[in-house]
Amino acid sequence: MTSANDDRFVVFDRVQKSYDGRNLVVKDLNLEIAKGEFLTMLGPSGSGKTTCLMMLAGFETATHGDILLDGQPINNIPPYKRGIGMVFQNYALFPHMTVGENLAFPLSVRNMGKS
Repeated sequence: MTSANDDRFVVFDRVQKSYDGRNLVVKDLNLEIAKGEFLTMLGPSGSGKTTCLMMLAGFETATHGDILLDGQPINNIPPYKRGIGMVFQNYALFPHMTVGENLAFPLSVRNMGKS
């Protein structure tokens, strides 16, 4: 994907995903998201929205194509090194923590200060 736009932060370049090797659940996705851009993915159940987010976060691998983050390919970067957070549809909170403590937990694991 070639573009003169240097603001590209997330790029899906010809990304495809198949779980069984025959049927594509994501077919030839080309998408550029600029820094600070707000994007909403809409579509019916089974259209590949969650699969795209899972590939970006690293919980699924693309069958074909490249995913870039800030100009760097991340296809082979493990999820914990991508610095991407994701809230799952069926999320789980720690019941012994307050809402604030649940939100702060991943930051404290990364040794980030309160500021």
